[in-house]
Amino acid sequence: MKQCIVGSGLIGSFLGSVIALNGGDIKFVARGEWLARLQQPLTLTDYKGHKANVPAANIHSPNVTEKYDVIWLTVKCTALKDMANVLSPLLHPRSIIICCQNGVGSHHIMLRAFPHHQVLRAMVPFNVVVQGQHLHKGSQGELVIEDSGDKTLNQRLLSTVRHNLLEAHISDDIEPVQWAKLQLNLGNGVNALADMPVKAMLQQRPYRRVIASLMDELLNVTGAAGIALPKVANIHGRWIPRVLRLPNGLFTLLAKQMLAIDPSVKTSMWWDLNNGKTTEKTFLYGAVVSKAEELNVAVPYNRAIISLLREAEEQGNKQHRYRALSPETLEARVREQM
Repeated sequence: MKQCIVGSGLIGSFLGSVIALNGGDIKFVARGEWLARLQQPLTLTDYKGHKANVPAANIHSPNVTEKYDVIWLTVKCTALKDMANVLSPLLHPRSIIICCQNGVGSHHIMLRAFPHHQVLRAMVPFNVVVQGQHLHKGSQGELVIEDSGDKTLNQRLLSTVRHNLLEAHISDDIEPVQWAKLQLNLGNGVNALADMPVKAMLQQRPYRRVIASLMDELLNVTGAAGIALPKVANIHGRWIPRVLRLPNGLFTLLAKQMLAIDPSVKTSMWWDLNNGKTTEKTFLYGAVVSKAEELNVAVPYNRAIISLLREAEEQGNKQHRYRALSPETLEARVREQM
């Protein structure tokens, strides 16, 4: 099974490297610093202490006509609109595209671009950080791949990604899984605006209160839509807002698993905002707002975070740096927007 990673950044490079460790036939579409990094051996680790060394990757050559059976599409949601031209030369009539984006519904962009191909969704729950030639999976979570309808293909996909460094399973109902993951991703914008690692952010109660309110709104929306969210973290999503609102001492005591992340981990939205890129705000918070409008559910916190992220993006474009918001300032600014 010939496979290709399109979007060889943190997640794509980690995922593709695990496939290589499993002996998979995998190539990478890469450029810039990631092309240079993948052309050298890598070290993979995780927060549990697992470690593996990966030889230099096989890079897809744009000058060679090569088709793949499976495309793992690991670009950000904001890049999907430009992917049709990139993917077309890589596909044969039976190629499968696996969309690994955050949010809900972004795979429709690929369905519209490639109506005759099977497009599957995958939920990636973990964060990866990089230091030189070292990729570190700094948080927990199991890769979830949408059921292809073919048991043999499902098993082949699982066998190619399962490893000590990466747990995975198949889901026959991926959309609730994506909504459950989206609930966890609602902390991404707060992390970006706070401009600090996730673990340090979670130790500040005002930041947690904002995240809890964002999550409450998503839970109201999914409840109104009749979407039953599965458990995708150590604590079921329905209880997470209550835990987040606890005083610092009690939170630290009861949320040990939530804090069991590498102290250097930051979210993908932080990376985008700090690199002057448009964030995934409309694919994350915008998905909550869009569904809420269908159901006539109020989501003022999610609307406020979209506004604050847009403001930070504009500030970064003008000044090459945005101003981080302290816990109390962020909480106050959110309320001002409501």
